[in-house]
Amino acid sequence: MAKRTVYHGGYTPVEDPEICVGRNIKDFGVGFYCTIIKEQAQRWARRYDAKIVSIYDVRLNQDLNIKEFREMTDEWLDFIFCMWSD
Repeated sequence: MAKRTVYHGGYTPVEDPEICVGRNIKDFGVGFYCTIIKEQAQRWARRYDAKIVSIYDVRLNQDLNIKEFREMTDEWLDFIFCMWSD
């Protein structure tokens, strides 16, 4: 399995992320949001007094059907819109 480093910006270190915890008002609903772009996680962390970027090395399961958006495109916007309109 391939490995990838991902980052999470917030106000506290997250040692054991849980995907079922969080608010349902995010782009894709409840989940644990990460990015492959370290600078993006640092920007998210700047919103808080305590600026923490948690770093994870994850193994990608090749059996999963993963949809990855590397930039904000019309396809990305359509995907988000469809998530909220269901």
